[in-house]
Amino acid sequence: MNHLSHLTTPTSGELRERWYEQSRAAGWAFVSDWHHPAVDALCEACLLGRNIWAPAERLGAVRAEQGVSLGETLADLDGLACLVPDVAEGVIQRAASLGWAERMTRPHLAVFDPLTGLVSVDYLRTRLGEVYQAADVDGAKVSTTHALVTVRLNLAGRAGWDRLTPLILAGDAMRSVFDGGHTLARLADHMAVILTDRAPTLGRRTQLLAELVAERLRRERRSSDAPARIWIERLPDHGRAATDLIEELAR
Repeated sequence: MNHLSHLTTPTSGELRERWYEQSRAAGWAFVSDWHHPAVDALCEACLLGRNIWAPAERLGAVRAEQGVSLGETLADLDGLACLVPDVAEGVIQRAASLGWAERMTRPHLAVFDPLTGLVSVDYLRTRLGEVYQAADVDGAKVSTTHALVTVRLNLAGRAGWDRLTPLILAGDAMRSVFDGGHTLARLADHMAVILTDRAPTLGRRTQLLAELVAERLRRERRSSDAPARIWIERLPDHGRAATDLIEELAR
């Protein structure tokens, strides 16, 4: 059934919103991560008759980076095909599958995100491994020596590149407050963390970061009533549990 049949000239934004609502109704696990500029690019290509291979391949890579399984990615694209039945569903599925597979198998070479200046989640995992190895040698518990300062951004009502602005502003604030000897990482469009030692000043620094992020987001034209939530996350005493925690925070 073509759910856009009642619209004379649907826009890419209207298609995106109907696709999003359909995905949420179908049980997309983490709705805050669904929107991405790759979604907008694919919607535009579908409606304007452009080549859909490149945006579909890009979206597949994005879903892999977000930790979404290939099955869930393809099921979601089935929903898009129901909304625009004239588009070649098989092409979208093949392109997305290729993008997903290439992202999952390529070497993790990138360390810094060029937009935010934050390090990648892969580099964060490497640093966590070093912290846990050092704790084993010293006979210490990581839960008492280190912590994560977690920044969760509210991206409701944002789409396309507009979703990236809060993270860019938050990343700049993170570098201002935690300015040396800390690992500042981007986990997702809405989530960033700081791996830091549990110094006596940690609570005060975290509060200062919350104030600075709130101030910068208030100045930004699309700030909301609850632009960010910032807290200190306790690290578990075992490295495998820490990896699971990072994956959970990233969703």
